Amino acid sequence: MKKRLLALTLVTAMAASLAGCGGGAKETTAAPTEAKTEAAAPAETKAEAAPEASGDKAAAPEIVLKYAELNSDDNINTRVGYEFAKYVDEMSNGRIKIEVYSASTLGDEKTCLNALQMGGGTVDMYRGNTNSLSDYGFKKLNMFGLPFIFTSREGMWKVLENEELGQAFLSEGSEVGAGMVGVFYMDEGARNLFTTKEIKGLSDIKSMKIRVPETQLMMDTMKALGAEPTPISYSELYSSLQSGVVDGAENGYPGYSSNKFYEVAPYYLLSGHTFSPGVVLMAEAKWNALSPEDQQILRDAGQKASDWNKEAIDAEEVALRKELEGKGVTIIDMTDEDKAAAQAACEPVWAGYTEGIEDLLNKMVEIQK
Repeated sequence: MKKRLLALTLVTAMAASLAGCGGGAKETTAAPTEAKTEAAAPAETKAEAAPEASGDKAAAPEIVLKYAELNSDDNINTRVGYEFAKYVDEMSNGRIKIEVYSASTLGDEKTCLNALQMGGGTVDMYRGNTNSLSDYGFKKLNMFGLPFIFTSREGMWKVLENEELGQAFLSEGSEVGAGMVGVFYMDEGARNLFTTKEIKGLSDIKSMKIRVPETQLMMDTMKALGAEPTPISYSELYSSLQSGVVDGAENGYPGYSSNKFYEVAPYYLLSGHTFSPGVVLMAEAKWNALSPEDQQILRDAGQKASDWNKEAIDAEEVALRKELEGKGVTIIDMTDEDKAAAQAACEPVWAGYTEGIEDLLNKMVEIQK
């Protein structure tokens, strides 16, 4: 009886040991799958998530803000958004998280700006262009979108970093009741014209249907240059060029390249008609809900993102020009005569958007000399 009991005990022990080995095998096989998933994540996503990986269990962020961007992940405007998110995470020790939604995931420009005006929630922050703000009551910030207002990249940053001009203008959304607060600026590069039909200079765009953002300022600018402005959502632009709904559009090197517009519109005229900066806006209700300390974190992180942008944009444009020419794009430089004619044609546009703030316009012009 004792021998049979001992044998039964040994069999039970061996079964338990084998069961333990089987559980360990399952845990081991799961690990490579997790590692593979992490390796496949975009670099920006990994950078944003990295601080949460420290320690045994990362604390959930106290504040999560949805940041909308129209362009794809490889566009420099979107990459500035990811840099901003990274700096906010670092400077808040993970308390504040910026979730970047690229490629119009949260809607087109009007949808995003309207969401900010309504207090956020679906969109809390949005990288807009200053030439798109006139329809929301902005006048000062909207001046940055005037055609040929900036003589160069250096001139633009002189104005943006001026306390009386650029920095003071960030609060204009609150002053005019637009329900938005400016956080920081970014350099999107000069906006140029591109077409599906062959052109050799600015005079060739006369009567062409040129897509513009859904704003009055850009419509007036294209009219002044002799084109037929056609407002269309950015997300519909590629198909509109492809189908002939429009003959062309306008955008900087980064947007033209990352959205592959060159595939259907391979003529790129360096018109430089606007050098309007991007501005990261936040729903005023969301901004006011933050402590002064957290507001300062967003401002400081925005400044760091701007600095990164300034370092990257020049080299980006040089590389993109070379890459586009290699893909068969015809890049046309503007003649001095064309530039002078275009500036003269756009002078009435300035007058229509600066009534009552002519002194600020004169300061903008003077500070660039």
